[in-house]
Amino acid sequence: MTMLDMVVALDRDIALLLNGWATQASTANRLIVLISGNNAVKMAPFLFIAAFYWNVAPVAANRRIVINGLIGIFVAFFIGRFLQVSLPFRARPIHDPAIDLHLAAGLAPDTLGGWSSFPSDHGAIFAALIGLAFALSRPVGVLATLHTLILVLGVRVYIGVHYLSDVLGGMAIGLLTAAIMQCPPVQRRFAPGLEALEARYPALFYGCAVVFLAELMDMFDDVREFASVAKAMLQGNF
Repeated sequence: MTMLDMVVALDRDIALLLNGWATQASTANRLIVLISGNNAVKMAPFLFIAAFYWNVAPVAANRRIVINGLIGIFVAFFIGRFLQVSLPFRARPIHDPAIDLHLAAGLAPDTLGGWSSFPSDHGAIFAALIGLAFALSRPVGVLATLHTLILVLGVRVYIGVHYLSDVLGGMAIGLLTAAIMQCPPVQRRFAPGLEALEARYPALFYGCAVVFLAELMDMFDDVREFASVAKAMLQGNF
């Protein structure tokens, strides 16, 4: 048995085990499904962290961390989404006929149908956010990690919209991207230009920032939808 076969087998064993609990018609399971689709619950703490530290001393250093961290989140998302559409398609656990899972209580049958499972773009985005949180404050980073593992990524594995390896693959992308973006040479490459823009054209800077943060709050759903349509057009299927 190859390493890939072992990973696939472990993924399926975990999915089947969790599915036995997730399909129980309980209030807790319905609440978990609700949380899994609520972007505000998942993302609001991280937007608060970024906005809070934007004006916390040392202001200049923190702003550079936030700027590079937010750029890193977009880069991690782009890499994750590129791999999703470029790698061989992998069905979500709930849509994988090889294991025939039952739907979690309260989960719609068409949830994420047609979207490849590997790597998890949630994993990439939120791991990059964890990297940003740790760069600003270690205690905050620990809290951000717990929030992500329990209320974001753990929930998605539990209800069967991702395999464990999907999440781990996405997290590897996000953490690596976050680490690179916070390196001093990279900080000096990107942050000064945006800092100069903020100082010279604050209305333009904060207007663009609001739009970016709104897309981030929405988990770049519009961007993902456009990317899917663009792929279909290139393939002549739109």
